[in-house]
Amino acid sequence: MLVQALIGFMGAITFAHIYRVPTKQLFYAGLVGSLGWTICLITRELWGEIGGVFAAATAVAICSEMLARRRRQPVLVFLIPGVIPLVPGGKAYLTMLSFLQDDYGEALVLLVTTVLLAGAVAAGIIIASSIFRLYSRAKHVRR
Repeated sequence: MLVQALIGFMGAITFAHIYRVPTKQLFYAGLVGSLGWTICLITRELWGEIGGVFAAATAVAICSEMLARRRRQPVLVFLIPGVIPLVPGGKAYLTMLSFLQDDYGEALVLLVTTVLLAGAVAAGIIIASSIFRLYSRAKHVRR
């Protein structure tokens, strides 16, 4: 599990560097990616692959929102690198390969799985961001 967490950390830091995340924030972006990948590995055994990705994306979005406020950075500084390990790029590749090899049955199964995984990532981010936005509005209304 430690090796997998380190892989998530390195993947997030690599993309953070590509997206020119400020140097002082690279470690935190890596931690968010590591957290997301670890949660995905743990929860997918309980809730399946799609449920695990959804839980991990939600956790990444919540952690990114909190870090953005604490570190005074835009949320995307932590969110984009943190979500990268969860993106179903390998499944998308296998989907295209199955189509090219005329294995349409497998290709359709992989296509549906890929779309559902991408949707789970998007839904997790949207839900967490919406909760933070509602909390922020309610906080400002009380003042």
